[in-house]
Amino acid sequence: MMIALIGILVALLIFILFSPPRIRHGEASRKLADLYSLDTARTLSELKPESLEYKLLAGGVRLQPATFRLLTIAGGIVMGVIAWPFLPGMPALILGGIVAYLPYTWLGEKVKSRGRQIDRLMPVAVGRITAGLLAGGSIPEVLQKTGESLDLEGPNPLTPELLLTAAELRSKERKQAFHDVAARSPSTSLSNLAYLLDGYSEAGGGKYTEVLLQISQRIQQILVARNRSMAKAGDALVSARIIPVVLLVVFLFLTQDPLIRDSLLALPVQLVISAAIGMMVTGYLVMRSLISEAV
Repeated sequence: MMIALIGILVALLIFILFSPPRIRHGEASRKLADLYSLDTARTLSELKPESLEYKLLAGGVRLQPATFRLLTIAGGIVMGVIAWPFLPGMPALILGGIVAYLPYTWLGEKVKSRGRQIDRLMPVAVGRITAGLLAGGSIPEVLQKTGESLDLEGPNPLTPELLLTAAELRSKERKQAFHDVAARSPSTSLSNLAYLLDGYSEAGGGKYTEVLLQISQRIQQILVARNRSMAKAGDALVSARIIPVVLLVVFLFLTQDPLIRDSLLALPVQLVISAAIGMMVTGYLVMRSLISEAV
């Protein structure tokens, strides 16, 4: 069984590395375009953000919730079977549980990355929206043109949000349309922009132009600084991921010693190893949570 699993992983790696670029890049571009389409944004607006169906769609994972759950359970079982010869007993079961849980944290990160990609584009978008409004354009028109101009630079998650908001402003009551985009947005910056545009529209547009210009400049400065902080935070998370991997490799090397391998069957040793694994995973999750809140 072990040989079969390793063979499957090696075959998958060979396909990823040596498959024709047109297959890899063409499929990736198509999926990216589908993920950042207006239809996807409209579907997401109809789902609850905490639901697994929403997270799968927002993360670009084309699976049904039931299938995703079954795959996570299967992954946990496979990990438990693989780990059992090296870490028999409780540590293998804990590793299986961690592997079954990790896809959910990965999926949550995929959803958050959608918001982070929007944040990276917001300084440019805010500048274009402000320029369009100061030139006398209506809010729906300016949002649509800004979204289309961003789309020309490549698929992105901000374009469908702007296009959907523009369409809703033409078919819904203004306050409701801005409230909807603020509620569904994975980006706090986009939510704040919705409230800013609502205030601009309520104040009568022209009377608010000077204030809008000042606020937009301030928003751009804040977003640029925030994006830099997020980049530095990403470096810290890479270190947090590498350290446990290095420790695991060292530990597997040590288990080649017969005395150490025999001691792994003792309950006190299993408890210590299980506690160490739990603390490493908990520490990583806490670190990731603190970094996310900080930026």
